[in-house]
Parts: sequence; structure tokens; C-alpha cells
Amino acid sequence: MTEHAAARRRRGRVLGLFRHHRSGLFALAVLVGAGSGGAAVLFRLGIERWTLLLTGAGDYTLSLGPSFGLLSFAGRRFVLIAPVLSGLLIGPLMARLGRTRTGHGVSGVMSSAQHGDGSMAPLPALASTAAATLTIGGGGSVGPEGPIAELGAAVSTLVSRRLGLPVHFLRLLAGAGTAAGIASAFNAPLAGAFFAMEVVLLDFTLDAFAFVVLACVSSTVLSHHLLGTTLSLSLPRLDLAGDAQLGWVALLGVIGGVAGVAFSRCVSVTADLTARAAGRARLPAWLRPALGGALVGLMLLAVPETYGESSAVLNRALDGRYTAAALLGLAAAKAVATSVTLGTGFSGGVFAPSLCIGGMLGAAMGMLAAPDSPTAAAVFGVIGMGAVFSGAARAPITGVVLIIEMTGQYDLLVPLMLAVVLATVTGRFLTRTTIYTETLRRRGQDPEDPMRTTLMGRASARSLMGEPPAVLDEDDPPARAAAEMTRTGSTVLPVTRRPGAPGGGAGVGPGPGAAGTGAGGGAATGDDDAGAQPEAAAKADDPAKAAQPDGAPSDVGDRILLGCLDAVTLARISLTGRAVERVGELPLSEHHILASDGATGVLGALVRDGFSALPVVEARPRGGFTLVGWVTREQMVERVYRQQRRAFEEAQVRTSLGARVQQRWRGRSARG
Repeated sequence: MTEHAAARRRRGRVLGLFRHHRSGLFALAVLVGAGSGGAAVLFRLGIERWTLLLTGAGDYTLSLGPSFGLLSFAGRRFVLIAPVLSGLLIGPLMARLGRTRTGHGVSGVMSSAQHGDGSMAPLPALASTAAATLTIGGGGSVGPEGPIAELGAAVSTLVSRRLGLPVHFLRLLAGAGTAAGIASAFNAPLAGAFFAMEVVLLDFTLDAFAFVVLACVSSTVLSHHLLGTTLSLSLPRLDLAGDAQLGWVALLGVIGGVAGVAFSRCVSVTADLTARAAGRARLPAWLRPALGGALVGLMLLAVPETYGESSAVLNRALDGRYTAAALLGLAAAKAVATSVTLGTGFSGGVFAPSLCIGGMLGAAMGMLAAPDSPTAAAVFGVIGMGAVFSGAARAPITGVVLIIEMTGQYDLLVPLMLAVVLATVTGRFLTRTTIYTETLRRRGQDPEDPMRTTLMGRASARSLMGEPPAVLDEDDPPARAAAEMTRTGSTVLPVTRRPGAPGGGAGVGPGPGAAGTGAGGGAATGDDDAGAQPEAAAKADDPAKAAQPDGAPSDVGDRILLGCLDAVTLARISLTGRAVERVGELPLSEHHILASDGATGVLGALVRDGFSALPVVEARPRGGFTLVGWVTREQMVERVYRQQRRAFEEAQVRTSLGARVQQRWRGRSARG
């Protein structure tokens, strides 16, 4: 064995440790956490530098005065220019580099983790992070958690692809990267871990917890060395003034849940309105953030407290420096400003704005509940932060742990738990979706759908179908039908008519198993969530498969389906000796499946009615059906096998390295 071959073998063994053992994945989680933490630190520094360049201060909400930076010539009216300037940079950046199939932010990571392999494209993630830096520094009312989560998942993708890790490892590391980014950004390692499990992975297994905790620890240690260990909110020690105030806490929990849902609805409605307005005006995508920046600037001119993350404003609210009416007005303005910022094409998250809204709402209630207490605004403000966040994101564990880690107020743990749980229950009562899953729902994805745990999920017939082995024309002689069945080995073939042929408006009618009325039952709303490749796509990717045999259809989508001819019918006609010149004169089966029918309907039609294959069709405007594909029992069995095989491989790698070492040691002892 050459030296080069030996080195390759050693490298293969090392990579095998990462690919097939949880122990190796633990080491990768630490590496991903450090990378995500470093990226989050650079992101925070970028926001600070851009804010400093435009305003002359690292946090404009500390002064709320004129600019002393690049835009000092405009005085207080610089807020009209800063968002527009940022929008002019963001629009081309995202239009050029920010395109992605999964979407951006936390919703994009959720989509990839639940309906894909957990990977996030690095370049769009970098573009989104740069856009968020410009957005927050330029006055946009958003938070950093969305780009940070996406950037953390992108870091895990780079590491995983470099090592060639299996798909199930990609999902875990995507969650670990997200958790690490959140932990570093908010100085809350445990909250980052629970956020990844509650929101992104929807998985509370021991392995998932271990991976994300290791990533959070490494990212937090790195951020502490670079940014320090101070709390996000510096407050004196707070405590609830007696159990009698628990009633007010419960009320705050319910109100916080309602406010969280209202904030989520405000974001989605504003996005719809702005998208509709941009469509009517035929605005190019790259110009939307600049025009949206003008709207953001007008809001900042009226309410400068909504600039960026509004950290200093939240601190003043908890100190009781505003009246209750002013706090309620600021909370409403923050919600609207965030919705306008996101709806007009800027980049950022809703995590921090929800905390700010909750703090202001809680502080206002504290002033009403205990007007004589100097700490009531702070106590109820801290509780309100967790309540509104939980109402919007429906992540109660994250809500409790996050607030405790950000403030260090362990004495408020019990009332905080009460408010957060009530807010979560209230949000669940009012709506099924969260502020993160609403975006996915509009794209036809539901992370809480029970069907996603099945082998084929809500895959449609269109994603399951392939090409028919051959297509018969109604004018073909029966001899050609017999020859095609012999050549392809198929016992049933579709019989079609070209649209221009006589009688072209006719087509197969709804037969006993016809889809649309019930061959399938249940139309699917999304593609396969397991990531299995449809047969048609597999042929497109494989040149060998792409080469169709003689007689294979090249114009399936242009043919009108008349029915299907089976070998039994053809043999029976041959035995009778009846003269038949065209296959169109033979008895044809009218069973078919609509392209929109779900996997359950496809399986039912194939199994219940005893078909070996069925055509997939789409309805024609003038009646009849167009042949678009073909589904066979073999295709379905193969698909189920792929899914089952993937689950088996995932189960195999769950064996720990320690268990394998022990097993090998026992084998040696037995041989000795």
C-alpha cells in the first residue's frame, strides 16, 4: 500500500467517525457552534458600525436626536434618508444574491428542516445577513434572530457537505447552528437550545438536546470572549409584591397572548397589502426596499423610538420613564413599524420586536396595577416580554428561559411561568399558526401536520408519477398494442387522441375509480416532505434514464386520454377472432388519477381496485382529460422502500461509539 493510499484510508476512517457515530456529531456540533457564534458576533459588530456611520452613535435610541455621522447635514430629518439609503443597497443585493427555495430567516430554516434536508444555501444566507445589517442600522424596526438563525444553518450546511454527512445529520446540525446563533446574539445559551427544539426542529429527543446545547455552549464562550458577559437588560433585583398580584399577572398573560397573535396578524396582513400594491404598480423587486424605506422614514420621523431594535427605549420603559398611555402608543407603533419594514422587502426577524412590544405593554399594566410601586413597571414589563413572545411564537419554554437569561430575574420565575403558559394557551385558542409558521402555511407547508410523519406525507400524484412505458394512439392497430406490451413488459397501456383529431373534445369520463370524484380522495397541498425525488425528475438528472426507448412518449402532455387497454382485453379479442382495426374500438378502462390527488388516493386506487398501473391526468377546459403521467405499483413500492431504508439507516447510526467498542471487545473476549 502506497503512502498516499494509506493517508486516504486514515482520512476515510476519520470521516467515518463523523458520518456514522453520534460521538463524531457531538464534535461537529461544537465546531458548528463556534462558527455560528463567530458569525453572530460579526453580524452584531456590523450593525453597530452601520448605525454609527449613519447616526454617529452605536444605538440611536439612546439620544433620539440629530445625526452626528454621515447624515449630519440633515439634522433630525436624517431618519427620512437612512432607511431609503439602506433600501437602495438591500434591493439589488437580495435580487442578485438572495434568491432561495426555502425562504429566509427562521421560517426558511424551519421549511428546510421539516420539508427538506435541513441545508441552507450559504450565499443567500450571507446576503440576508448583510441586508439585515443594513436594515437594523438604517432604522428598520426588526430583530437579528432571523438572519442569525439562517446564517447558523448555513454554517452547519458547509461543514456537513464538506464531510458528506447523511441527511438526518444535516437537520440536527441545522438546528444546532440556529441555536448557536440565537445564543450568541442574545447571550442566552439555554434559550437558544430550546428555541431550536421548540420552533425549528420540533424535536425533544436526548440527541437533539445534546447537539444544540454543545453548539450553544461553544458559541456563547466565543461571544463572551469577544463581546463580554453583561446581561442584555441591566435591572435591579425584582420581585412580585405578594401573591395577590398573581391575578394581574394572569390577566397580563391573556392580554400578552392576544397581543402576540395581533402582532403576527399585523405582520402577515401588511405583507399581503404591500405585495398587492407592488404588483399593481408593477414595481421591480429590487426597488421595493427603497420605496419602503420612505414609509419607514416617515414613521421614524413621527416616532423615532422605533429605530432599529429600540433597546434603549425598552430600558427606559422598564425604568418607568413613560406614562402608561405613551407605552401603549409606543407598543402599537413598534408593531406597525416592524410590519411595514418586513412587508416592504427589508430583512430581519420578529423576535426582538415582540420582546420590545411585550415589555412596553407589561410596563403599562404594571403602572395601572401598582401605581405606587417604583418597580411595578419593571416587574410587569419583564413578564410581559415573555408573554407576548410566547403568544406570537408559541414557544413557552423558550419564553421563560430567554427572559430569565436576559434579565437574571430568577425571583420572577413563578409569575413568568404563569403568564407565559396563559399567553401560549390564548394564542393556541385564537389561531393554529405562529408568527413563524404563518409564512409556511401560505406556501402550503404545515409543520404540525400529522401527515408529515407518514412515509409519503402529502405527496401529490404529480410528484409520484413517471412517464408511461408507451402511449397508444386510437388509430393504432391491435398488433402494435401487443408489440408494445411485449417490448415494455406492461400489461396495461394508455390510449390517447391528439387534440386536433376528430372527436378531440372527448375524453375519458369519470369512471368507478376516477380521481376528482374519488379515485383518490384528498387532494394534496404540497409536495413530498421526505425529499424523495420524483421519477420524472430522476430521469431528468440521469442521462441514461433520460434516453427514452423506442415508442416512449415525447408529447404526453399534448394527448387526450381515451382510456387504458389491458392485456386481458386484448387477448380476449384475439381469441374471439373478431376483426378490429383500431385500438380505439376496443373496450377501454376509464380509471385514472388526477395530478392533484394525494398519495393516499393513489395507493387506494392501485391496491383497492387491483390495478397494476394508472394514468395521471389533468382536466381540460372543454371537457375530457389530458394525459400527463403514469403511476405503477412498482413505483410506489420503490418509493416506500426508499423511505423505509432511510429510516433504517437513521436508526443504525443511533448506536453510540461506546456501544460499538463494547460489542467489539465482547467479540474479542469470546474468541479468546
